[in-house]
Amino acid sequence: MPALTWRTCPDVEVYFSRSLGYALILIALIMLFFTGSIPLSSSITEPVSLEDNDPKAPYAVPILRVTTLFHGLSAIYCYMRYMNFGQTGYMLGAIGYGGIASLGLWSVVFGTSGGRISKRTGADKRMTGFPFKNTMAYDKKKDRKMG
Repeated sequence: MPALTWRTCPDVEVYFSRSLGYALILIALIMLFFTGSIPLSSSITEPVSLEDNDPKAPYAVPILRVTTLFHGLSAIYCYMRYMNFGQTGYMLGAIGYGGIASLGLWSVVFGTSGGRISKRTGADKRMTGFPFKNTMAYDKKKDRKMG
C-alpha cells in the first residue's frame, strides 16, 4: 500500500537532479549540432572543412556557444542556491562554472574571427588602445620614412 505522506528531498538530491537535467539538455543540443539536424549556416556554397586539425570546423563555434551558455546558467544556478542555503560548496561551484563560462565567452568574442592583420607591421588592426594608449607604437617621423 503506498504511503500517503510526503517526503521532502534533501538539498543534495535536488542539486544533483537539476544538474543532471541541465547536463542532459546540453548533451542533447550538442548531438543535434553533430548530426546536422540544425543547419549551421544559411549558405550552401560555403566550403566545409573536414580536416581534424581545423579549429574552424563547422560545429566548433555553435558547440562553444552552447557549452558557454550551459556553464553560465550553471554558475547562476549555483549562486542562487548559495544565496538561499549559504553552503560553501555552491559558491565554489559558482566560481568554477563562472570561470569556465568566462573563458568560453572570451573564446566566442575573440577567438572566432581571424582578425585584421596589417601586411606592413604584422600587428592586429582591431586594437583601439582602450583603456591604455600605446604612445610608443605610432611615431609620425618613423612612419613617414618607412612608407
